[in-house]
Amino acid sequence: MDLKRKVCPSWESDKKHVSQLNTSIMHAKVYQITKHRVDKENYLNENTLTQGDSSDYDYCSEISEEVRAESIDTLVNNILPKGMFTLVGSDELVFNGGTTEWIHDWVNAIHEKSDDVTAENVTHWIGAAYQLQKVINNPLGTDSHFYLSESTTQTFGEESSELMRMVCKLRIGERLYIGGIIDYHF
Repeated sequence: MDLKRKVCPSWESDKKHVSQLNTSIMHAKVYQITKHRVDKENYLNENTLTQGDSSDYDYCSEISEEVRAESIDTLVNNILPKGMFTLVGSDELVFNGGTTEWIHDWVNAIHEKSDDVTAENVTHWIGAAYQLQKVINNPLGTDSHFYLSESTTQTFGEESSELMRMVCKLRIGERLYIGGIIDYHF
C-alpha cells in the first residue's frame, strides 16, 4: 500500500485537478460537511469566515455551480481517502468504511515524522517539528479546510484532522452532506 496515497491522497498527481491542489496558487476551498443536510440559508458563504489580519483567510469568495461540481469531484477523488466514500447525487457522501486501516497508516506517518525530530533541528522554522505538526493536523495533506457546522455561527474552517475525527465515528452506510463551498486565498 502506498502510504502517501492512503493517508495523503492529494500528493498524487492528477493534471485535471492540479489547479485545486497546487499550493503555489495560494487558493483552496472550504467545504461545509455535516451529518445532516443543511438548508441553503445555512450554507457556508463568503461572509461566514473571519478574513484578513489574524486569520487563516486573506479573503473568501463564492464559486460558480460548475466550479462547485468540480470541487466536489476533487474532494471525493483526490482529497478524501480512496474508496472511503461514494458520492450519491451532487452533495451526499455514503461512508464505505476503511477507517481502521487509515488510522493505522496515519499513526505510522506520525511515527515516521517524529523520528526525524532531533535536538538539533526541533527549533528550525520549517523543519522536522513543523512537518510532524502538519501530518498530525492535516493528515489528508490538503490546503482545503472543512467547515463542520450546520449553522453559520462558526467563523473558521478546520484542517483535515477534525474532518477525519468525525469520519472515524461513522458506521458503514452513514451519510455526510456537502453544504456550501467557498474559495479562499491564503
